[in-house]
Amino acid sequence: MPNLQSRSDRDYVTASQDDSTANNAAGHATLRAVEELRNLYRYRQLIAALTARDLKARYRGSILGFFWSLANPLLLLTVYTVVFTFFFPSNVIKPYPLFLFAGILPWTFFSAAVLESTTAISSNAGLIKKVMFPAEALPLVTVASHLVHFVLAMPILLLATVGFALHGDIAIRATILLVPFLMILQTLFVAGIAMTVASMSVLFRDLRDILTNLMQLGFFVTPILYLIDKVPSRPFRALLRLNPMTPFVVSYQDVLFFGHVPGLADTLLMIAYAFVSVAMGIAVFGRLRDTLAEAI
Repeated sequence: MPNLQSRSDRDYVTASQDDSTANNAAGHATLRAVEELRNLYRYRQLIAALTARDLKARYRGSILGFFWSLANPLLLLTVYTVVFTFFFPSNVIKPYPLFLFAGILPWTFFSAAVLESTTAISSNAGLIKKVMFPAEALPLVTVASHLVHFVLAMPILLLATVGFALHGDIAIRATILLVPFLMILQTLFVAGIAMTVASMSVLFRDLRDILTNLMQLGFFVTPILYLIDKVPSRPFRALLRLNPMTPFVVSYQDVLFFGHVPGLADTLLMIAYAFVSVAMGIAVFGRLRDTLAEAI
C-alpha cells in the first residue's frame, strides 16, 4: 500500500510538471506573438513606403497608371453583365453579375496576394541580407499592395449595386456598411497565410506551382459561382464549409447582395481563421527566419 501511494504521488507530480511545461510553452509563444506584432507596428512606416514603391513600380511606364486599378474590375463587371444577362441568363440568382462580382473580388485579393507572396522574399534578396531589415515586412507589403487594389475596386461594385438598384433588380441595405469589418478580418487572414507561404517558399521552391494549382481548384470549391445553400449534397456542403475562404465570400455576398447580416457561424469562423492564420504566420516565419538569408 505505501508503494502504491508513493507511485501515485510521483505520477501526480509528473503530470503537474507536464502541465506546467505546456503552460510555459504556450505563454512563451503568446509573448513572442505579441512582440512580433509590436515590431510590425514599429515598422509600419517602412511597410507603407515599400507598398507605395511597389504600386509605383507596378504601373511605371503605363499610360493609364493607377486608373488600371479601376479599369480592370470595371471591364470585368461589364463582361459578366453582358454574358450573364444576354447570353447565359440565370433564373436562380438575379442579378447574377453582381452576385458573381461580390464573390470574385475577395477571392482575387486572396489568391493574388498569396501567390505573389511566394516570391516576396526571394525577389528582395538584397534587402533580406541587411542585418536590421525586418524580413516579415515583405509579405505584408505584398498583401497591402493587393489590398489597395481591392479597396479601389470596391467603388465599382458599389456603383454597380446602385445601378441595379435604380433598375429595380436589387435593394440597397444598410448592411453594406459592414464591408470594412469584413475587409479587416480578411486582411488579417491573408496576411497570416502570406507570411507562412513567403517563408516556406524560400526552402520549398515548388510551393508556388503547387499553390497555383490549388488556387484553381479552390475557386470552384468556394461558393463564388453558385449559392452554397443550393448544393444538393449535405456532406458536400459541409465539406465546402471547411474551406477557409467560404465564410468570407459568403459574408461579402450577404452584406452586398442579399442585404442581411452574416450568420453567426460564418462570423465566428472568420474571426477564428483570421487570428489562427496570424498566429501561424508569426510562428512559422519566426521558426524559419534565421535560414532565409542563407537559403536565398
